[in-house]
Amino acid sequence: MWRDRKTSAMSLLMINLAVVDTLILFIWTSQTAIPAFCNYFKGCQLYNRIKPAFSVYGWPFATTFQLMGTWSIVSITFSRFVSVCWPSRASHLNNRRQVLIRTLVLHVACIVFSSLRFAEAHIVYDDKGNMLIRKTALAASEIFRYVYTLALYYFITYLLPLSLLIYFTVRLSTNLKEMNKKRQEMTKKAKERSDLTLSLVIVVVIFIFCQLFNPIRRVFFVMYCPITLRCGTPRFYFISWAVIFVNLNSACNFFIFCLCSPGFRRQLKQIIAKRGQIEPLGLSMTVNN
Repeated sequence: MWRDRKTSAMSLLMINLAVVDTLILFIWTSQTAIPAFCNYFKGCQLYNRIKPAFSVYGWPFATTFQLMGTWSIVSITFSRFVSVCWPSRASHLNNRRQVLIRTLVLHVACIVFSSLRFAEAHIVYDDKGNMLIRKTALAASEIFRYVYTLALYYFITYLLPLSLLIYFTVRLSTNLKEMNKKRQEMTKKAKERSDLTLSLVIVVVIFIFCQLFNPIRRVFFVMYCPITLRCGTPRFYFISWAVIFVNLNSACNFFIFCLCSPGFRRQLKQIIAKRGQIEPLGLSMTVNN
């Protein structure tokens, strides 16, 4: 998609989604996969020493990236919704400049909203120089806990985006059914657009399913003490599966587009074929000389 970023708004949105998904996978790997391996193999003394710093500074980044990922899905779905359901407004709402501005505004808003997460905890050192996590006065406030952490966070991260996605997806699915009735009469380009819409609908459906577990997981952390969330308890396994689904959601988008979009598949094959080409020895020597 990189070569079309200056001419295609959809390519710009796809690149943005790929970057955000990669950031989400990277931060979740550092926060969950590495500690899990360390606990299993009973090693990683260095990591265990700096683990509190990863928790204090890593989790706010994870929250920020996840929020950016959620609204990136909303942005790309809205763009497709405009193209399919509001074609008369597509030239205004879906031009490259508008899409770029919309993406930047959403990312800045996500960063501003998540900035309070960085003020929830800080690092202190005991007499032996070990790192300890301490909550700040802001995090200890009941108003912050219930207004920001629960009410506002759930509204901005789950309720509002999921409501928009459900509305957009229902409208796109209805339009897709009507288009499929006339598929034999459609041009090749129109079929590719229809396949792109189908791919996006599947991405959104999987996103909604995977995100349903995370809000319940966060409620468990608020309602129950850490002892009841230890390994062996049903809540522990539910929380683990919630984390798996968050990662699965970010990891599967590429494969969905590969399976459901022939146009995307064709471009991928062209890239692989180009990378696999070997230059003739004579041509290579001529270029070097």
